[in-house]
Amino acid sequence: MDGSKATENHRHEVDEQPEAIDDRSDRVSYRSQNTEEETGNEALRLSRRTMLQLTGAVASTSVLGIGSTPSVAARTGINEDFLNWRVREASKVWDRGYRGRPDRSIALTDSGLESRHPDEGPWNGITALIRDGAVKLTRPANNDTERVKTDETESITGTAEPGSFATGDEIYHPFVTPADVEQLDTTLTWNPPEPANDLELGIDKLIDGEYKRVATAATGNTPETVSIDVEPEHEYRFVVELYLNVACTYEISGTYYNILGDISFVNENEVFDFSGSSGDIALNTPKTVGWYDAGSRYGSHRVPRDGDGHGSHVAGIMGGSGRASTLDPDAFQEHEPHAILAAGDFLEYDVEASANTGVFGSAYGTLIELVVEGPNGNVLDSTATSSDGSRIDNAIVEAPTIHDSGMATYTVSVRPAGGQAASSAQVERVGLGPFLDPEATTGDRTENGPRSLHGGIAPNQSLVGFQGLSDPTTDLGAHADEFARIFNIRAVNMSWGYTGGLPIGAAGGALGTIPATVRDIAEGGILTCAAAGNSATPLNGNGAPAVADEAISVAATGNLDGIAGYSSGGVGAIDEDKGGEYMKPDVTAPGGTLTDLIDAVLRGDPNTSESEQKPIREYTLKAGTSMAAPFATGTAGLIAEAMEFDAPVGIALPEPAAADIDAVLRLKQVLLATASETVFTAAPYHRAHVPSYEFGGRDPYEGFGRLNPDAAADAVTRELSGTTAETVGLNLPEDSRAVAGYVTASSGTFTATIDFDHYSGGNKGQTNGQPPQIDLFIYDAETPAPHGDPNVVARSTTLNSGTTTASASFGRNAEDSVYYVVAKLTNVPGAVNGDDVQAHFDLSVSFDSGVFVSGTRSDDGSVFTAGQTDEMSLTVNPSESGLVRDAVPTEWDVLTDASDDIDRIEQTNGVKYVYFTKTAAADMKNEYTYLVEAPEKGSAVSDTGQYTFGPVELQINDEWIAVNGTSENNTVVGLSTDL
Repeated sequence: MDGSKATENHRHEVDEQPEAIDDRSDRVSYRSQNTEEETGNEALRLSRRTMLQLTGAVASTSVLGIGSTPSVAARTGINEDFLNWRVREASKVWDRGYRGRPDRSIALTDSGLESRHPDEGPWNGITALIRDGAVKLTRPANNDTERVKTDETESITGTAEPGSFATGDEIYHPFVTPADVEQLDTTLTWNPPEPANDLELGIDKLIDGEYKRVATAATGNTPETVSIDVEPEHEYRFVVELYLNVACTYEISGTYYNILGDISFVNENEVFDFSGSSGDIALNTPKTVGWYDAGSRYGSHRVPRDGDGHGSHVAGIMGGSGRASTLDPDAFQEHEPHAILAAGDFLEYDVEASANTGVFGSAYGTLIELVVEGPNGNVLDSTATSSDGSRIDNAIVEAPTIHDSGMATYTVSVRPAGGQAASSAQVERVGLGPFLDPEATTGDRTENGPRSLHGGIAPNQSLVGFQGLSDPTTDLGAHADEFARIFNIRAVNMSWGYTGGLPIGAAGGALGTIPATVRDIAEGGILTCAAAGNSATPLNGNGAPAVADEAISVAATGNLDGIAGYSSGGVGAIDEDKGGEYMKPDVTAPGGTLTDLIDAVLRGDPNTSESEQKPIREYTLKAGTSMAAPFATGTAGLIAEAMEFDAPVGIALPEPAAADIDAVLRLKQVLLATASETVFTAAPYHRAHVPSYEFGGRDPYEGFGRLNPDAAADAVTRELSGTTAETVGLNLPEDSRAVAGYVTASSGTFTATIDFDHYSGGNKGQTNGQPPQIDLFIYDAETPAPHGDPNVVARSTTLNSGTTTASASFGRNAEDSVYYVVAKLTNVPGAVNGDDVQAHFDLSVSFDSGVFVSGTRSDDGSVFTAGQTDEMSLTVNPSESGLVRDAVPTEWDVLTDASDDIDRIEQTNGVKYVYFTKTAAADMKNEYTYLVEAPEKGSAVSDTGQYTFGPVELQINDEWIAVNGTSENNTVVGLSTDL
């Protein structure tokens, strides 16, 4: 049974409308769209903080009348505050020296990509094919081929009785391919159609006596279609899968094709045989270095094209170069009107721009609308901020120039959102100007050039496009080693999956072939980043591919880290290869909200010839976990670069050709371990979902928290020693949510200490001097926990004190190993994200080779039902005697009456500490046993979760020292653990 329901349905942009080619109408309306979950008290409510800011602004500024001209003179140079939020956050990693490499790539399986758009092109001309069971390369421009229909066909009819994915009902129809055929197009139709009946189409190939899946179509609609290469005179079978079926008749129709003409294959070394592949980027350095089209519902294209637009959005977010929106630094204008505009008032600015470039405007304010008009007065682009997302969230408009030659004058105006019905708007700052000619800039690919408005996270990383969803994913899994070697792929994005998801926990991951395929991809050294889903509930976050335990499942937030109302979470899933349950999602990343969307590349018409296609230089606005996942994919590319070239030996990644699943899980762990919990810092911005504080554990809505690219880069490249001055803050994206580094330690005790010093920033008074909560973690960098989860060695927090120490001890025979030290800003009393508050503290690290402790933890298992008991067995062998305690999640009950070893229980810092009666004696194994009971709150959702136990700690010289290897993650499944 293929559980990849609606595998051909995207994690599509929320409430997405059909995309019009070369039409900006969607952009004009999107920022003012609202849905019920984001209106009223969520989207339009002005917080007390914002009201105070408005009051202050009115007191110090005047209302400008109709057509007034601001008096502040424009300044030269580029103020990067006016750039896209994505660019500003990614630039913190670029400034550390990592923006991707042209000889390394990130990939996507999607509707395609648009290599004619300057952000995603040019293309090196290389296409991949699978011939004779191997990946071959060709240049379509050098081939003269034609796909010709043969007289050979397949035709099957049948009746499907009631059945569903949960019971794995399938109907098989074996067949043998004729001689002298090369491809097969297959269609499955059924009647009556959905929603009463929903079938899926699969094709299996007999290999070494076993059938193996080679194609799947699961759009949730009739007809389902697949196109595959076939081996002549070989046995295959059609598979009709009953996803949800009452009763229906179905028909399978197949047509065979041959490819006439000669295909010339090229050597693998031609992929990166171009100017700039070694790092010296030129204007003609390719951006897209590979294309694979397995045949899909998006049309068959010999060259990188996008039949839907979705893939182009994704590719631009994760790796767009920004060439189409690179700012001209010599013509950039900045104005500070600090104005209040009444209905009918406006500010107007002129921009002189060359043909074949573009014009942009970016403004900070509240309830404002930005408009770009062409020389003829026509509106080219418009956007509005219809809510108080925050004072630091800028509205952006941009449009390609429309005149044919020379220079022309364009107009950028700022007015109250809502037209004549608008209330007053506040305008603080405005930036505007022209773009450079895309053909004359490398965009964000190089550190010396001007910044772009809308570049991707990894602007210098090459792109590889796999057109289609489940089919090319299957092919990628079957040939992962080859694709990784040929194209140097580090990560692949999958912004698609189930339409509705699977039931709570239950079978997510156990059914279907996609989770196993994701493991195959990981074994080839490629990390999968996948969209969690847009179903607004954790019950629907179990769909493939995001459900795969090797993948990173990405939920969506707004810019200030609030979880988007539409974003799915994750409850439980089953490991398809090893058994046992695990949890999802893994992290969050910006995916936009319906009132604050994500800027993404807009495709051209895939069927228009090069000679007839107008220049493609536009962007569009989207939202969804589809847009959050590529943020993670691009970040993975940057961190992989850092780990390959600058990380210590213990955690360094090999080159892509030599990477394996261990390398993938090390990369995954650092992204998860450096993520930040947002329950307090983003409290006003969470929409339908509010996460809980997990003290470094996994929440069902945000996983381990908001992805932090800068902290992840530092974790793998910055060696800590002594005492360093650190800063974290709330003024995003300029401030860092977390700081990190690594240490190398062996036998002995390693200690990390945080000492809060002071606050800075314009809103520091809101804290009333109360210290921040900064959580401090030590992770085993070389050995991730199962599934690539963070392996916690020690943890502590500054809660209520401003200082904290985390100590970890390693046994007598421990060898040198690498550990991450991560300090995460969890809460600032009286302030939230968007406030200008920075917390300054000292981070000290030290090592004592004379004190060491070894220990173990074992229990009854790793998965429990609600209310089930678990016996914990601990051992501690210290170099000095001391008291012993263990850390238990607050949701679990400690059964003191059934545990003779327990002295007392204290709850603090978000955990229960179990103190034992017996002091651990030096230089011997000390044993402790006690019972705990899994939470049982009464509902399948509330009872399901992942919980971190440990580490065990020993008190020596009044300091609690964590025992390495004594942490464990246990999963509670609200439903039965039996399928």
